[in-house]
Amino acid sequence: MPGSSSLSIREPCFCRHMKKADEIILSIPSDAACKLWGVDMGPTNVMIHTDDGHIFNVFLTESKGNLFFFHGWSNVTQHLGLSKGCFVVFNPLDCTTFKLTPFIDGVSGSSFWTYLLRTSSHFYVIPEVILPETFSTSIDLISTIMINNNPFHVRIETDGGKFGFTVGIDVIVSLLHLEPGCFLIFTKFFGNDFNLKVFGKNGVENNFLDVDVDVVRLHFVTYMLFIHLLI
Repeated sequence: MPGSSSLSIREPCFCRHMKKADEIILSIPSDAACKLWGVDMGPTNVMIHTDDGHIFNVFLTESKGNLFFFHGWSNVTQHLGLSKGCFVVFNPLDCTTFKLTPFIDGVSGSSFWTYLLRTSSHFYVIPEVILPETFSTSIDLISTIMINNNPFHVRIETDGGKFGFTVGIDVIVSLLHLEPGCFLIFTKFFGNDFNLKVFGKNGVENNFLDVDVDVVRLHFVTYMLFIHLLI
């Protein structure tokens, strides 16, 4: 029911890569709406909190079975300077309250987002503002990427003067059965290490609670053996 405060109701986070129309009215993924409010009804309005401490009252509207942020949403976009090409993540604090995290030019604080490319061997560029000044192109760098407290080890290499994730991303894609076009959000938490959140093409966060931990551990052993052989 809409008033419940259980942890399951406060999930999932959802995201949107904004188009021009999203500056005025923004769609809530139907999967997220169903988990938040059920299939019969939703609230008439919600509160949206921004990182700078502002709170906005935004009303919802329904069209063809879908819910949208409408009246009041343009106040949010104008305040944050959101426009076509920006990326926004909504984290439900409860059933009628959301924390909004905007990504401008692909970056928000120590986080950045990207699409999952069609070829897993592609180079995933890490924005310069995310990297510590101590990064060096002269040494091999290994990043630990955490997904639901499971560690994956991914190589960081340089190409054309840019750093990016390479070897090891393919294991994440294969094990988690990720599809091209889903959204990846990397958040740096220590040195070369990152947390990773994955959002499906529908914009809803995946939790991967059924990931086989033993398989992840096997990947760790295999990967470290591979790195040892390279050295």
